[in-house]
Amino acid sequence: SCRALQQPNMQWVLLLFTAAATAAAIDVDDAPKLRTRFTFRRPTRENILSILFGCDDLDQLLEKEVKFNHNSVGITRPILCDNPGESHHNVFPLCSGYPVDNESKLNRFLDRFARSSSYTSDNVACSSISHNGWRILRFHKRVGSGKRCYKLVQNAIYSWDFVSCDGKKSTGILTPKKSVHLANIKQTQSTIHPRRGLMGTFTEIPLLRPLFVVNPIHVICDMKSSIVSSSSYATLDGHLLAGEERVSVAFCENDAVDVEIVSFSRSAPSINGRIVWPFIGRMQKLFFLKEMEHLSRVAKCK
Repeated sequence: SCRALQQPNMQWVLLLFTAAATAAAIDVDDAPKLRTRFTFRRPTRENILSILFGCDDLDQLLEKEVKFNHNSVGITRPILCDNPGESHHNVFPLCSGYPVDNESKLNRFLDRFARSSSYTSDNVACSSISHNGWRILRFHKRVGSGKRCYKLVQNAIYSWDFVSCDGKKSTGILTPKKSVHLANIKQTQSTIHPRRGLMGTFTEIPLLRPLFVVNPIHVICDMKSSIVSSSSYATLDGHLLAGEERVSVAFCENDAVDVEIVSFSRSAPSINGRIVWPFIGRMQKLFFLKEMEHLSRVAKCK
């Protein structure tokens, strides 16, 4: 089942190993730059940039070269299927990282998703497979019905912002109060100019004093239509993971509204990323389930 991480010792191992590796990196290079940060400052839209850069004076930093941390940027780019069929996978655009150039391989690939699927108590279908070195997670849920519901979720997807609090834990995505599109980030194919640019994901680790892990990401693709819309972001250099997330909403038959989240991820090429990777799977799943929970509330105007 898709349950939250329940082994505190696993969180402690993750924290201690990553903190040690990060501290070692800081000793070598303490110059302000965009990367994953451990901080006791609670992330907000007002301070997310200064946390990510490790500096409050951002005028010159925003002009420095910023790169994605993998060579497959656009792996979640939407590809519309000519023959939608009846599978829930085909309600949504395929990802360019799927084996879309071979129909039989694609069918086997989608069948692997179906065989790995399980459901949460909140009726979210969760799937996880490996393909070409990527861990691919997929989450699907019917969140409501009607054109208004579709528009509400569509707008939430393009805005990206969400914060979920669960007891002493919190997680979410934050966009800077003033939208920042890094001029040196080359956008991939997009049907509309992405509403958002540089953003940060965060996860709270509930210690005696809450510690936050904040990661840099950048929107790369928005696709908009009257029946299906998507937005994707990719990880930036300095992130502990490498990959992309795409969120889509579809206006289906009988006016049903479905939401899909797809994630491609693997270890970042850094030592820090390789240390974190074995421990991060359940935390990733929890993050995406919280995002789905947020979009479900949006669909119901809660």
